[in-house]
Amino acid sequence: MNGSMYLTTENPDDAFNDLTALSACLNDIGLTGEKISDYFLCGSQFAQLITFMGCSPHLVLTPPDDGSENFCHIRLLQFDQPKLLTGQQTAPPRCPACRFRISDWKNTLKADDANDWDCPKCRQQTSVTHLDWRQSGGAGKILIEIKNIFPGEAVPVDKLLAALKNLSGNNWKYFYIA
Repeated sequence: MNGSMYLTTENPDDAFNDLTALSACLNDIGLTGEKISDYFLCGSQFAQLITFMGCSPHLVLTPPDDGSENFCHIRLLQFDQPKLLTGQQTAPPRCPACRFRISDWKNTLKADDANDWDCPKCRQQTSVTHLDWRQSGGAGKILIEIKNIFPGEAVPVDKLLAALKNLSGNNWKYFYIA
């Protein structure tokens, strides 16, 4: 199963939305390389900006001859409102105030619901995009998607996160979808 690692601002409501500046920043630091259609190839500094766990990760960095997307590449995504992304392996989120675990979240929450959610334990109101998805889901208006990264297989290095903060003025986080 292929997955993706996403990077986005810590606060899904942050105002940063300059996709052109983000694209230039990622190219300048070498995370992205050549743009092909709607994605970027991994750049010359990709392996220095993303740390892979394990002794020998198998990374395919060039597009396969069959035209499939079964290789590591990067997409930039932008939305008008915070977009919640979850997957088959998304863990139950937690209330950011009291840490209450929403075990039946798939039936309780709607991914496209921007309305507030009321915690049954502490009565705190929050948007589903602000719940603690514990790196197995997340939300943002602008996201960097690194395709074909299995959850927990890779993490961004401090240099990448610092460049993103310097560009946007906001802290950034990462999460995985499989």
